Amino acid sequence: MIWVHEMKDIEWLFFDLGGVIMDESRSWEDRIQRTSEKHGISAVLFRTEMEKAAHQNLHEYRGALDALGIGFGEKWNSQFITPYPDAAEVLAALKQRHKLGIIANQPLDTRKRMETEWQLAKFFDLMIISAEVGFSKPDPRLFREALYKAQTTADKCVMIGDKLTNDITPAKALGFKTVWIKQEWGGLQTVTDDSMKPDFSAKSLSELKKLLTDIN
Repeated sequence: MIWVHEMKDIEWLFFDLGGVIMDESRSWEDRIQRTSEKHGISAVLFRTEMEKAAHQNLHEYRGALDALGIGFGEKWNSQFITPYPDAAEVLAALKQRHKLGIIANQPLDTRKRMETEWQLAKFFDLMIISAEVGFSKPDPRLFREALYKAQTTADKCVMIGDKLTNDITPAKALGFKTVWIKQEWGGLQTVTDDSMKPDFSAKSLSELKKLLTDIN
């Protein structure tokens, strides 16, 4: 197993939310449908352009808008977001071995929803939310804020995210170990050089749990 010895010293597992812990697929389908209907184009065509943009490491939605010559898109509706079915079980298991944190680009209501609607806040020792701190990934300040609040160093942390651009590359540059969860749009991104290459990849949280359990 790769990086087994390094994982022995890991104290913190930091997670992105969307596409990692939270299933955003229904919100994406809602946005795609509204965009397609408004501009009189096929939802299949718009989804195809999103896939192309993701493969090119562009923002999937904005990339599709640009490719199709659409100036303004539709607002994101987060009401359909739910945790992945295995999220609570995996987080509970990992919390027995590590401190858990969040580093995520999310709106101001995220912390409240984590506590009440999704009931996942209990698993986390620290939440760094972009809207609360005033800057967003891939800005390294978000990761440094997490290290400062956690009173730890990057070599004792793993960043677990779905996007090479927002999660893996900036975290790796600071010295985090990294795991790429290849779900949703982020899972379509492309590793173009070593700076984007994660230490490990997994297709789901359950696969991540197996990886970390096997290591420990």
